[in-house]
Amino acid sequence: MHAGNVTLGALAPERDRTLVVLSRDGELAVGLRERLERARVVVKDARPDEALTAVGSCWPWPWMLVGDVADLPPGVEAAPARHPVLVLWLGTAPCGLPVHARSFSRFSELADAASRALAAEVGGMRLATGAGVELPGGRLARSASLQALVSAHPARFNLPLVTFTSAARALSGSAVRLRPRRDPVTGWVSLQ
Repeated sequence: MHAGNVTLGALAPERDRTLVVLSRDGELAVGLRERLERARVVVKDARPDEALTAVGSCWPWPWMLVGDVADLPPGVEAAPARHPVLVLWLGTAPCGLPVHARSFSRFSELADAASRALAAEVGGMRLATGAGVELPGGRLARSASLQALVSAHPARFNLPLVTFTSAARALSGSAVRLRPRRDPVTGWVSLQ
C-alpha cells in the first residue's frame, strides 16, 4: 500500500532485524507476531507476488525468511544464496532455497526455532534490541552477518568466507574468541 511517497506494510523499507514471511493467507505471519518479541524483530507479511519487493526492502538483507508456499517466487532465492539469511519453512521447502534451509511439519516447531534464533547467546554475544549484536562489555556490533552467525549457532552457512567480513571486523579487538571460520571438511562457515 502506498500513501503519497510513503510505502506502508511489508514493502516499507526497514533497517531493524526483519523476518519476511511468504504465505498465501497471512496466518503464518500472524502466528509468528504473536510468538516473537516485537522489540527484537519486525515480522513482514508478504504474498508471493510482493515477495521480491518485501525481501528487497530489508536493509542490508532479511535476517530470516520464513514461508509455507510450495513454489518460491522468482528472484527470492538470490538473497539467501548471497547472504547469511536464516531460512525456516513450514512443510516441504521449495526448490531454490539454500541447503541450510530448515523444514518443519508443525507451526509450533517452526515458531520455537525462530524464538531460539532470536534469543541465541554465543560466547557472551546476543542479539540486541532492534538490530545488531551485543558484545561482552556492552559494545554494539551492527554487523548483519554476525547477527546471522549468532542466531544460527552452531549451524553453518554454505557461503564464501568473505561474506562474513563484517562479522570478523566487528569481533576484532573484542574479548570474544570466536570468529567466522570455514570448516576444512565441509567448506561451510560458522562461529568457531
